Amino acid sequence: MDWKQELQGLRGLRKPAQPKKLALLVIDMQKYFCQENAPAYSPRFEAIIPKVQKLIDTFEKAGYPVFATRYYSSSPHDPVVRWWNTELPRESEWFDIDGRLKLGNATILDKNLYGTFSSTDIDGKLRDAGCDAVVICGVMTDLCCETTAREAFQEGYDVLFAADGTATGSDLLQIGTLATLAHGFAYIIDTDNIITLLGEVHG
Repeated sequence: MDWKQELQGLRGLRKPAQPKKLALLVIDMQKYFCQENAPAYSPRFEAIIPKVQKLIDTFEKAGYPVFATRYYSSSPHDPVVRWWNTELPRESEWFDIDGRLKLGNATILDKNLYGTFSSTDIDGKLRDAGCDAVVICGVMTDLCCETTAREAFQEGYDVLFAADGTATGSDLLQIGTLATLAHGFAYIIDTDNIITLLGEVHG
């Protein structure tokens, strides 16, 4: 899928303004999505693990904040549970982050909604760290990643969305989400260019 070709002309393909300080948001890279035979597994999710790890390692080396989220079901009445008619309790064998990802000093945030800002205290943590921009990677592109990107945008952060570091169930949903975000919410960028930008900011 040539996402750059598909997104030609949209504002999110511009080069991002240089941020003061970036944070990395690793969204829901859990066994539930990434391990074969898990309830929501897709090879697409497993395939982005090396890209996500590369971002984690680069942010860690630069001394910039890394946050990793874990989705869980807090109640049968959660909107996500009611929509999908399925639960993921904290006690599930599928709840934890996939063991192939080495998170280093990442801050783990548990959330019961698609959006990270609406279901955790990440906004306060980012502001305390002096961050004005976030990089989003993980799964699923069109659900938790997209919702988090929209929330971050509305809270005033510049949003960099990793096109090759996010995944969902189909090319249609992937490109549709990238296009929507590029139109009104986020800079769509690949992991190598994110790392280049981080090097420019970090010096």
